[in-house]
Amino acid sequence: MLPKSYIIAKWTVYALATLALFALQHLILNQVSVWGTTPFLYPMLPALVASYEGPRKGSIFALSMGAVCDMLIAGPFPGYYAVLFTFIGLVAGTIGENLLSPGWLCGFTVSIMALTLNAGLRLALFLLSGELHLILMGRIALLEILLSLPAIFPALPLYRTIHRRCAADY
Repeated sequence: MLPKSYIIAKWTVYALATLALFALQHLILNQVSVWGTTPFLYPMLPALVASYEGPRKGSIFALSMGAVCDMLIAGPFPGYYAVLFTFIGLVAGTIGENLLSPGWLCGFTVSIMALTLNAGLRLALFLLSGELHLILMGRIALLEILLSLPAIFPALPLYRTIHRRCAADY
């Protein structure tokens, strides 16, 4: 068993890296607009961490990140990001632990899964609320996914470096 200070330091570094990626989203990506759609990288971040850390640790990180996003970003309902990110962390952790070895292929797979789950759930909520513009909303969701995927290039190496430097299992 590793000392608690090591565990705290590891997850603090993950949190600081995530904060840097939040700044990337807020300061740069929110200014990029293609046909009125901006990239949205928040769902892919817990997925990438969970692909390296596994379903248990990854879903706990995703839950905490979802709670932060719920406080900072308006979602379709209160607690939306906490619920969604926890599920994303669980699935991505399982994929990274059992199906694909963590790396670029796994990163792209879990990122596409996370962004698609977010877009699909938002589409379903719009349909339940009576919005009938499914094709238009589907195009916007697809464009958001395509605009968000390039953010994997700074995010994955950052999280991979943290995981490799703090590779001791606890």
